Amino acid sequence: MKTIMLNAFSLGKKTAIMLLVVLVTLTSATAKVSDSTYEDGDASVSCLKMEEGQVYFKVNFENADGGRFDILVNDVNGDNLYRATFNGQHFNKVFRAPVENGKLVIIIRDSKDKTDHRFELSTESRLVQQILVKRM
Repeated sequence: MKTIMLNAFSLGKKTAIMLLVVLVTLTSATAKVSDSTYEDGDASVSCLKMEEGQVYFKVNFENADGGRFDILVNDVNGDNLYRATFNGQHFNKVFRAPVENGKLVIIIRDSKDKTDHRFELSTESRLVQQILVKRM
């Protein structure tokens, strides 16, 4: 009788461990974003997170004279996805775009002196799945 109970317990334990491994595998398949901030003088772009098929990034621009400037977001083919004109000395805004674009080019263009800051944001989605079987 004890032998049957030990085998049943052992089978239940193995099943629980396998379920735990599958659960860990599924949770590790979420997207990871490296903490990255790129600066170019008084402008910077930070990648914040990837969530539900969207990439979130923050644009900072220290505009000393407070004049007008443009923010442009283009896709890999150069097609314009977003364009807006802002003014003020301290610009800080979070943007989002679909991950499926793959690569985005963010341009901050000063209207007064016609200088621009260019940043490239690349996204890549990977599904990581790992299964481990161990002898107990």
